[in-house]
Formats: sequence, C-alpha cells, structure tokens
Amino acid sequence: MKNRLNILLVEDSISFAQGMELLLLQHPKINKVLHTINYEATLDVLKINSIDIIILDLNFETKQFDGFMIAKKVKQQYPAIKIMILTQHTRKHHYNRLLNECNIDAYLDKQLGIEETYTAIETVMKGQHYIDKNISEMLDIEHWMQASVREQEVIMHLMKGITQKEIADKLFISPKTVEVHIRNLFHKFKVKNTTELVSKYIRYKNANRENIDESTSPFKSLE
Repeated sequence: MKNRLNILLVEDSISFAQGMELLLLQHPKINKVLHTINYEATLDVLKINSIDIIILDLNFETKQFDGFMIAKKVKQQYPAIKIMILTQHTRKHHYNRLLNECNIDAYLDKQLGIEETYTAIETVMKGQHYIDKNISEMLDIEHWMQASVREQEVIMHLMKGITQKEIADKLFISPKTVEVHIRNLFHKFKVKNTTELVSKYIRYKNANRENIDESTSPFKSLE
C-alpha cells in the first residue's frame, strides 16, 4: 500500500460526507480527503488531483446520473483508481452490475464501522476486492426471497425436524418432489445438507433489513 493515500468522497449528503472525512483522516496513511456531490464536479477534481480511491454512493437526488454511471465512466477514464461503493441500498442485481459492468473494487454498507472501512481500503490497495459482511448477508437474503413459495414451505417444515415423507404428506406432493425441492434449495443457498440450509434460513430471517422495500429510485442503464 502507498505511504499516503488521497481519497475522493462522492456523496450528496453533506453531513454524512463531513463526518466520513473526519473519520478517514484519522487513519495514518490517508493524506487527503476531497469531497464532491455530483458527476461533473467529480470529473473536474480528477483532472487536477491524484486520487487513489473514490468512495461513492449509489443514489443521488437527481435523474441525471447515479453511482453506476459515475463508477463506469471513472473506471473507463482512470482505470487505476480504486472505487469503493458505500451505500444503504443493497440488491443482488446491483452487485452484479457493479462487479461485472462497473468493475468496482469494494461494496460496503453505510452501517459499517470505520475500522472495517479501513480494512476495505487496505484490501483494495493490495489489488483485492472487498465485500463486507452485511452486504454478503443481504445478498444471501435475496437468494431466499427468490425461492419459490413451495420451496419456502419445504424449508419451514424442515425447521420442524420432520422427514421428507411427512413433508410430502402435509403438502400433498410426492416424496420425490420434496427431494427435488430440497436439492434445488441446496444449490441456491450453496449448502450440503438440511442442517446448513435451516441454519442459513434462520440467520437470514433474523437479518435486520430483510423487508427493505424497493424505494430506490430507478437507476439509468449504462451506456
């Protein structure tokens, strides 16, 4: 990692950015923290400053641009700059677009503590990607939310510790069909047995934002 880092915050919440700046400057290897609130100002700053990391929000109070567009455009023009997304909006399709289309380096939840933010900075400066624990859990929750109604019913009965035969009787389907549903759930949740499946389900049901709504404004498609 470089001895001293220059960071650019792209965030239209002034109060959040000011607090974040103060916290970042406590890190001994962070030299300077700049702040912009929109796409145009970001490009202006990059023209005259050497920036190592951009910490970028996804959602802005405008329809002209969003974090996806900024990330993609910056990576096209300044591929060496590391981009860390810091957002309260977590979605699997956001994750796929950010990693595959925008080539970001880190995906962080705004509920994250500053120590883990420091860890993420150090990780991306080593050339590695960083996805924080909260984001990973939310992505897995979306796997659950994508499960079919029947698959959810099967999991609920598995939690009660009953056999596949008993589940089949309760749902009026064949044991073979129950087996297929369980196999599909193993694949979706990347587990090897019903104990792991039930354990994951319980963790995700207890996650604090499972019922987050779809209030995020519609993001523009990337050109």
